[in-house]
Amino acid sequence: MLRKITALAMLVLCLLLQTSPASLRALYLESDSFSLAPLPAGAVPIKAPIEADLNHEGSAEKLALVQGRLTIFSGGQSVWQSPAGWTVVQAEFTELNKDGTPEVTLLVWRPFRPWPVDQWLPHAGRIASFQDAEGNSCQIILIGWRGHEYGEIWAGSALAEPVKSFATADLNADNIQELVTLEGSYGDSPSAPAHTLKVWGWNGFWFSVVSVMEGIFHKLALVQANAGRILILVP
Repeated sequence: MLRKITALAMLVLCLLLQTSPASLRALYLESDSFSLAPLPAGAVPIKAPIEADLNHEGSAEKLALVQGRLTIFSGGQSVWQSPAGWTVVQAEFTELNKDGTPEVTLLVWRPFRPWPVDQWLPHAGRIASFQDAEGNSCQIILIGWRGHEYGEIWAGSALAEPVKSFATADLNADNIQELVTLEGSYGDSPSAPAHTLKVWGWNGFWFSVVSVMEGIFHKLALVQANAGRILILVP
């Protein structure tokens, strides 16, 4: 019976990542570096919540992502929608910025924006290459309740390496979520694998890199092993 449960759990993980058991790697975060772990038996996939109370009013908000346009619903009514110029690739309820209130983390492509200070700097344009051939940049944006409306509570600059997908979890059991990303290059085709796995942590003002691994990564999933440790699975 135990073997059947273990085989079933591994099948679920392989389907989640659309890969074979032989190509899977299990990693965990130890201090500020990755360590290799045995493939977990009976691990439970970690999935983002499907709803969250963003404004502490007692009713949960829900997300709908359709053709790159994200809508936040509250009580069945649309309360926020991503602007027409954005292409939202992924959106999840998270609690990354350590303020005690959930937010929505968005992986967004939108027209490149230089740093506002560039107009005064003698050597401006240090992030000018952080865009694709169409002039669009990849960004991580946090949407939440701003006391009177829903909107941006934090938006990062254009990323040097565009994120292909992300996941969030408390990787080191400190009751604080980390952001896990797979990253590529602006010249990549949509089907190209990622070349960087990163873990980011919120430092009070923005996200700082906690750990980096270079390689070839096709998918990303987080699972909770039997001992409670959160593992990063990548093929």
